[in-house]
Amino acid sequence: MPTRTELQLHLLERMATLDPPLHIIGGFAEDALIGATLSREHEDVDWLVPRSELADRLEQARELGFTEFETYGVSAPGEPFYLTSQRGALSIDIGVCDEIGGGHVIDVGRLMFQIDGAEAPAGFRVQLPADTFTHDPVELQGIRVWPASPLCLYQMRIGIASKGAFGALNEKQLRSLRRLKDACFPDRSDEELMPRVTPLPSPLA
Repeated sequence: MPTRTELQLHLLERMATLDPPLHIIGGFAEDALIGATLSREHEDVDWLVPRSELADRLEQARELGFTEFETYGVSAPGEPFYLTSQRGALSIDIGVCDEIGGGHVIDVGRLMFQIDGAEAPAGFRVQLPADTFTHDPVELQGIRVWPASPLCLYQMRIGIASKGAFGALNEKQLRSLRRLKDACFPDRSDEELMPRVTPLPSPLA
């Protein structure tokens, strides 16, 4: 029986055949950008999708066998920004960004889970960098993948973590951040790399 990692790599191979290609974030994207090989096991394959493309990307997910989606977070009523789907041992997480003023943002309106017994912090916007979707494809374990830019990967994680929306970063996540920073931004300070994080213009009640 194939391992979860083998199944994930096969999924990435199938994703590479899709047109237009999907952009990945999270651990697989970091590994692809930094060393072109897997550094550790990963729980899921993470996508980043502009809202204008969401319907088409969900159809691509269905082509890959992911037919049911659960919403873990919304930007506004009826507008998810965090979706997840599972097929056997495989799972994908889909982050949805909005296009505002010629750029992209992640709007964290509400999260459908609790942290330490309380509603997860929300009601804020993280500005994504201009190069979010412009990085060239790279290879991971010999498979062509399209990662979001290194700056996007770093700023998404640190921006959302700054509000505690998914709880404190664990040691694995902190190591990933340090690894990404050392490889891609060794001469930039933490302050320079911090994204713009602002309250949502219309917070959910």
